[in-house]
Amino acid sequence: MILIAGGQYDTNLTALVDRLKVRGIPFHGLLVGPEKPPRLRIDIQEHTFELDGKFLFPSAFFIRQDVFLYPTEDTAAAHAQAFNWYHAIRGWAESRLDARMFNRRTTLRENNKIHNLIAAHEAGLRIPRTIATNDFAPFGADTARLIQKPVAGGEYTGLLEDFLKTERASALGPRFIQPRLGRPEFRVYRIGPQLMAFSLQSPELDYRQTRDVTIAAVPVPAGIAEGLTALCDRLDLDFAAADFMLDDQNEPTFLEVNSQPMFAAFDRAAGGRLCDAILDCLMDDASGKGSRIEGPSKSRPSHGRRPASPL
Repeated sequence: MILIAGGQYDTNLTALVDRLKVRGIPFHGLLVGPEKPPRLRIDIQEHTFELDGKFLFPSAFFIRQDVFLYPTEDTAAAHAQAFNWYHAIRGWAESRLDARMFNRRTTLRENNKIHNLIAAHEAGLRIPRTIATNDFAPFGADTARLIQKPVAGGEYTGLLEDFLKTERASALGPRFIQPRLGRPEFRVYRIGPQLMAFSLQSPELDYRQTRDVTIAAVPVPAGIAEGLTALCDRLDLDFAAADFMLDDQNEPTFLEVNSQPMFAAFDRAAGGRLCDAILDCLMDDASGKGSRIEGPSKSRPSHGRRPASPL
């Protein structure tokens, strides 16, 4: 049985659950939303996981931190709830060495964009000329051909020229400054031992802002498979998605890699094959053989009994 955990409004988990149902794979959903949350009890000494009064012993986990949340005026509380649920379930899953999960070795490790660019360059991938800075004066009249985005993410990509016209430009921290690259853009998923690629065509600088984008499944662009696999191995990512755009020589150029990527729209473009690849790895089917997902291995026993006292 696979435990699917995260937010009720996460369309990526909805796509995965729908595929589980189509394939008749046993699963249990732990999806938290605005309604009454499920009752969770993790007994540390007894090493048990109890949900709504039922002991669960999943053979695999797929867990996403909820970034979609739900309609509420108290967004701080919603973020805190999502953070606590993620850490509770992820912590239990980490202790279950007999179960399968993605990116097991990345616990408590941040996915740093500057480090990833350096590591990608060292792995042999092309990267754009990049400066991370809060001093924009040296760029002078070149700002019309440059883009900017925060080094920690969390905002849409914009033109440096437009950004410098805003009052907040001098008050914010370091930004990535890079040349504007061309499309098509490519997203390449690493799912266990395989890579799956998609092209994205959009008239927008950042298609996420308007959702004006056409997605199609395509072969993995030439020249990036070896470097991307080496990068993901170095970062201990057996599930991730890397984004590329074209430089002035029409060569795919690495932008970033995401350890919790969105995938619902890409799965639709692939006719369900992306979700199938995820599930095959979690079940250790033929398409998941050789995956770096860990399990099975020795773990503490789960006794499945409740102590006489609540504590």
